[in-house]
Amino acid sequence: MKRIIAILLVITCITCLTACSSSKLIPNGTYHIEYDSSDATGYIDFVEVTFENGKITDVKMDAVSESDGSLKSESEEYRADMEQYTDTYPEKYYMDLINQYILTGNSAEVDVVASATATSNSILNLLRALEASLKSGSTETTIIVPRD
Repeated sequence: MKRIIAILLVITCITCLTACSSSKLIPNGTYHIEYDSSDATGYIDFVEVTFENGKITDVKMDAVSESDGSLKSESEEYRADMEQYTDTYPEKYYMDLINQYILTGNSAEVDVVASATATSNSILNLLRALEASLKSGSTETTIIVPRD
């Protein structure tokens, strides 16, 4: 009986140490990254991820109109244009990407959304760049040049 309790205590300690050390890998805060210019549709993609105790607590992915500051996910015109040809639209595909990222916590495990390939690839590029800079702890907005 004492041996079982000792083994359970060791396992509990190892689990605690692992959880505590991994939670310190990414400092608490909200990390924001965006492109330095708009895409062909006039929108600037961005990603914002909030971490608390090493865990993702909030994710935002969207694009801001360069002309008026509105969000692509809230554009009824953009939605109507897309729905004519596909079964998706910005609000839907951003939520799909967000949900995938929250579940996996890793951009390498997020799949491109069908009929939103260009935006998916753009967001995945932002996520990869964000992940590369997370351990610095800097919550200053990061601006990157889009990949062609």
